[in-house]
Amino acid sequence: MFFLSGLSGLVYQIVWIRLAFANFGFILPIMSVTISVFMLGLALGSWLGGRYIEQLSQKFKISPVLFYAGAEFFIATGALAVPKLFNTAQHILLAAGQSDSTAYLSLSAVSLICSMLLWCIAMGFTYPFAVAYLKKTDIIKDKSFSFLYTANVTGALCGILFTTLMWIETFGFTGTMLIAGLSNLSAGFLAILAFRKFKVSGTDDSYDIKKETGIVQHGNSKIIFTILFITGFSCLGMEVAWTRAFAPVLGTMVYAYSFLLAGYMFATWFGAFLYRKDLANDKVKSIGFLTALLAIFVFLPILINDPKIFKYNMGLLVRAHSIYGYLLQIILTIFPLCATLGYLTPSIIDQYSGGNEKLVGKSYSINIIGCILGPVIVSYLLLPLFGAKTTLIILSVPYTILFFIFVKNFKPLNKIIISAAATAVVFVAVVYSSTYEVPFKLNGDGWTSVIKRDSMATVVGMKNNADKFESRLLVNGVGITVLTNVTKIMAHFPLAFCKNEPKDALVICFGMGTTYRSLLSWDINVTAVELTPSVVKMFGLYHDDAQEVLKNPKGEIIIDDGRRFLMRTDKKFDVITLDPPPPIEASSSGLLYSIEFYRAVKLRLKDGGILQQWLPEKLSHDTAVPVLRALAQEFKYIKAYILSEGTGIFFIASNSPIENLTSADILKKMPLNARKDLFEWTGFDYNNPNLEELARFINSLCELSVAKILKMSDNNSMVTDDNPYNEYFLLRRLFKYGKI
Repeated sequence: MFFLSGLSGLVYQIVWIRLAFANFGFILPIMSVTISVFMLGLALGSWLGGRYIEQLSQKFKISPVLFYAGAEFFIATGALAVPKLFNTAQHILLAAGQSDSTAYLSLSAVSLICSMLLWCIAMGFTYPFAVAYLKKTDIIKDKSFSFLYTANVTGALCGILFTTLMWIETFGFTGTMLIAGLSNLSAGFLAILAFRKFKVSGTDDSYDIKKETGIVQHGNSKIIFTILFITGFSCLGMEVAWTRAFAPVLGTMVYAYSFLLAGYMFATWFGAFLYRKDLANDKVKSIGFLTALLAIFVFLPILINDPKIFKYNMGLLVRAHSIYGYLLQIILTIFPLCATLGYLTPSIIDQYSGGNEKLVGKSYSINIIGCILGPVIVSYLLLPLFGAKTTLIILSVPYTILFFIFVKNFKPLNKIIISAAATAVVFVAVVYSSTYEVPFKLNGDGWTSVIKRDSMATVVGMKNNADKFESRLLVNGVGITVLTNVTKIMAHFPLAFCKNEPKDALVICFGMGTTYRSLLSWDINVTAVELTPSVVKMFGLYHDDAQEVLKNPKGEIIIDDGRRFLMRTDKKFDVITLDPPPPIEASSSGLLYSIEFYRAVKLRLKDGGILQQWLPEKLSHDTAVPVLRALAQEFKYIKAYILSEGTGIFFIASNSPIENLTSADILKKMPLNARKDLFEWTGFDYNNPNLEELARFINSLCELSVAKILKMSDNNSMVTDDNPYNEYFLLRRLFKYGKI
């Protein structure tokens, strides 16, 4: 029962976070709020369930296990209900402000609470309901929490792996949630079978906290509650910080996050398994010993996720997209910490509760309250102010304090050794270690580096003072763009193909600001939408005329999710141009390649309007055809171009016929300032151009046959919100189905 319950719970968490991105915006605070609401429901359910289950059972003369079955049946309805509530809440949020506004963030939290909370409370009921039943049977009594906890974590681990590696790619989000719903229904029916099979004693031995020798040894229940709160707060807070700190090493694909989460869960299961084994042999480790381990292990993610260690000292640089790199990083960093926490949490809840459902609910809810506050404080306060490394250090300090509380009970030699080790790791982490957030190898003579942080990301801008075309823009340590004529073409080509004289343009994804700057050279109204505030603040680093461009009254920069902006604005544009952040497989990038996205674009284009989208891959990439097929579902006329060297594809789409323009036609339609901008980095004389040379430059774009591209694939797959084909690809690449 608890294996199935844990499996479905992680399925819901993974899918609901992704659906929240689709409905409320792809921003880190949305993930944090979603996780916090999830945990809030678990905390309320755990506390309320433990407090009232015995009274309800006696009043209605219904076994707690049947209440458990009812909770599972209700949770199953969330597979269908929550996505529909998300869609309803989306319409409310469209009237709110930009995605970094207080109004939007507040309303998003309220919307997520209204959409998810009831089902999460029902999930929280499961522990106290099952504990209340088990204490009346001969199956297991006083240590029932850890028994259920181990099974639940095992199911959660399988839920992560099956969902990410198999189910979403095969069945989409809707089908995956139906599997989770069936798991809940199965758990409910198993509960009914358990009710019929196992007899209950009908007695309820009163709980005496004084019987718990562990608590008497280590003080009162306050220290237990403190530890539970700290572990919950730090674990979920670190999970958010790890996604930022590990991004340069693990990459930005969904599989990277899944490996991280699976490693977290496997380590937690391993720790719980060791505890159950020690419990059976009556050799349970003391709280003091466990806190000593935590005081050391908690700094490993900071120490080992250090570019100096991997590149210079170990000669082993973990590369993104490497399965071995993922596993090595997880084993060396989070596994020891999470395994120790997996041992500690059920151990102290068993000690405190003794199988009493009220105390299980109370203690577990305190742990979950920490889980609620951790992601929120990390996302909105610590990461914007301090970055990933310092945030992880701050979250690690409480374990050092706990260690020094318990160290007085150690033997003198052990006290010296462990104290020295704890002090050493703290010193090295704070003073010596560096981070992938700021690329150490480019900090030197000839480079100008600027670091900006906000709730979305840590942004590093680097400018090579000798050669500006080597400049870089990194978001969470991942390279996003460079100075290149490609980003100028993204502005000038769609404007040239406009049937009518263009007056309004929209660019989604600001990057270095080159496309925004190029659009303004046409003397039209230009709106830019960028997700990360700090990215916009880097504009002046790369362009000497940035201040002049920013003062242009015809330009406007909006901080928002690009897709959400399209859905909430009433403006219409002659051109919408975008360059989604690479790689094409990046997590949630499907939101900018799906049929639903192109439908939103279509609604915001004027008659004869043009969409330009850059696909940062070669034509042979197995997602190029599904992206084009999704585009063709919403746009009748499409042109496709590649650069002569074959890197990247320009798609130009409209629902009005697109002219066939020669290079001379394009140049004639361009204002003088636009020509100046297009050839700014080429050395051509834009005032008195040699048309043959300019035509040769423009003709480096080679037009492709859209009809032939669509015939390159023998399957009919396309990118949709429910099935983000570009993001989930493991099965088809492993088994190579779907010929390209």
